[in-house]
Amino acid sequence: MSISFQVGDMLPRLKHTATPFQLFRYSAVTWNPHRIHFDDRYAREEGHAGVVLHSHLRAALALRCVTEALGPEWHVVKVAYRLRKPVYAPANLAYTARVTHIEGESMTLELAEEHLSGEVGFEGTVRVNRTGGENTGGLRPSTSEESA
Repeated sequence: MSISFQVGDMLPRLKHTATPFQLFRYSAVTWNPHRIHFDDRYAREEGHAGVVLHSHLRAALALRCVTEALGPEWHVVKVAYRLRKPVYAPANLAYTARVTHIEGESMTLELAEEHLSGEVGFEGTVRVNRTGGENTGGLRPSTSEESA
């Protein structure tokens, strides 16, 4: 099974509108109680322009661009990213991924978060491998011998 991508190919852009309510919910499910992510008045008192998007939420959105475009035959092996500027909700963002390297059944992609102003607020790389089948997150069905 060969890779049907070439260096320079772009995956479909993922557009996302981050809202203060989403940040509140993300804070709750990640057990992140820092008020800059859900309390607008407090965030402004701390010198921010509003509630701040979580760095991990931004990384998850960038990876979602990759996983949704590539599908279950691919899994993330390694990711690295850097925030270039803060983002305050509400915010309209777009995430892009461009193939930069192909080797065997692996690809490296360059990630970016684009703002309406054209600025890049987040950049990173992700390495993905083709699994040859549906990605089960490292889990596999047990055999009857293992169950006994």
